[in-house]
Amino acid sequence: MNSPEIGIGRRYLTETRYSRAGLGEPRRAYPRAPLHKEYPQAQARLSLKPEARPQPADLWQCLSQRRSQRCYQERPLTQEELAALLWATQGVTLASQNYLLRAAPSAGALYPVETYVAVHRVTGVTPGIWHFRVQDFSLEMVREGDFRRPLVAAGLSQNFLGTAGAVFIWTGVLNRARWKYRERAIRYLFLDAGHICQNLMLAATALNLGVCPVGAFFDEEVEQLLEVDSQEEPALYLAAVGPLP
Repeated sequence: MNSPEIGIGRRYLTETRYSRAGLGEPRRAYPRAPLHKEYPQAQARLSLKPEARPQPADLWQCLSQRRSQRCYQERPLTQEELAALLWATQGVTLASQNYLLRAAPSAGALYPVETYVAVHRVTGVTPGIWHFRVQDFSLEMVREGDFRRPLVAAGLSQNFLGTAGAVFIWTGVLNRARWKYRERAIRYLFLDAGHICQNLMLAATALNLGVCPVGAFFDEEVEQLLEVDSQEEPALYLAAVGPLP
């Protein structure tokens, strides 16, 4: 009886396994990407307040109440709510030498995941695609406009991506991790994105906001919205956020 063909996913896992026999073998080298991505020609910049946090919430209650929520009020998110969510996901908790340690963990403290926010309805924030600058806790505009329809289309017609106040979009800068971990780094990109999204969901629960993460989307269409290089910075994960009804 013929064995089933091994798919690309299984081959990737097999070829990126660590083994004692393989340690020390020559490996392909990758260039080291900058620690932070910047948009010097950004159309606009918006400084946020990292201290904009809600009243203390009980962690165990947030864990028990966390759910994927797809229905949102029409009221905008506030800048304070957006700032609190950004801090929970990628806020700096300690500056140590050349590293900015953050609220979510990352393999080797390399932080290859970049955060973009598609703003639909946030008080005082122009609708468009914004990039989060971790180093000074600010947003820089990548593209201005209403991207609700193309985002819904890119997300396999999941309408809540358009009715949310904002959609977090995470990409992975491959060579920020591959220079150290080579091809195994791809495993860590998705682990990092998962840590970040869980922080978002718990913070949103504490703020009485709804979140729904999305892994099903047309990769190229999301990357085109962000104007990123799909070969060097692929889209990883999305999450819609809005006030609960």
